[in-house]
Amino acid sequence: MIKQTPAQIFKSNLRTVIKTDVFLNLATFNFGIYQDSSRKPFGTLKVFNEITLAPLQKVLTLIDTDTEIVFLPLFGGITYKDDTDNEDFIRIEQIKHISARKGISLEVSNPYEKENVSYLEIWFSTKTANFKPATNRFDFGFSERNRLNPLFDFSNTMGFIGIYDGRKEGYYALKDNFNGLFIFVIKGAFEVENRLLQEKDGLSLKKTETVEWEALSENAILLVFEVPTENL
Repeated sequence: MIKQTPAQIFKSNLRTVIKTDVFLNLATFNFGIYQDSSRKPFGTLKVFNEITLAPLQKVLTLIDTDTEIVFLPLFGGITYKDDTDNEDFIRIEQIKHISARKGISLEVSNPYEKENVSYLEIWFSTKTANFKPATNRFDFGFSERNRLNPLFDFSNTMGFIGIYDGRKEGYYALKDNFNGLFIFVIKGAFEVENRLLQEKDGLSLKKTETVEWEALSENAILLVFEVPTENL
C-alpha cells in the first residue's frame, strides 16, 4: 500500500517572478508584496529564492527579524558583505551560512564583468533564545555519488545535497518526527514518494518518518532540508 502523507508540490513554472534590469528572482514561497495562500512558508523555511544577478550588480537586503540565511551558488560566485564588516566570496561547491540579527543590512554582488551569476537564497526563521550573530563558509563536494552530503545543521534544521546517477535510489530518515522535509531538484528529475519532480521543482512533506526517491536522469542533483514544522 502506498503511504499517504501531507504533501505539496511547488512547480518551477509557478514560482513568483520578480525581474528588474539588475536581477531575476524566482521565489518558491511568498516573498515581499507577492502573497498567495498556496505559497505559504513551510515550517521555519520561509524564503527559497533562485536569483540571477547581472554583471557587476548587487542586491541589498534589510533583515527585519532574527534569521538563519544560507547562500548556495549555482553558477559562478558571489561576494557577500554586511554592515558589521563581514565580507566573503562564495563559489560553486560552497555555502555561506549567516545567523543574521534583526536590523542588519546584507549585500550580495556579482564580481564578474561579463557573466551573470545565479544562486539560491534560503531563509529560516528562528526562535532560539541564545541566538548569536555569526557567519560561516563551508565547502562540500560530489566525490561520493548517490548519497546525501551534509550542508548545515542548526536549530534542529539540517540541510543535505546529493548527485545521483540515473535509476539510483536514495532515502532519508528524519532525525525528529515532529519535523517536516522539503526537497528541491537543482538539476535533472527525480521520483520522490511516487511524485515526479523535475528541475527546480520543490516538494514539502509532513508527518513522515522516511522519504525515498529515485533519480530519473544522469547527474541529477537534489537538496533535502529537515525543518521544524510544529508549534509555529
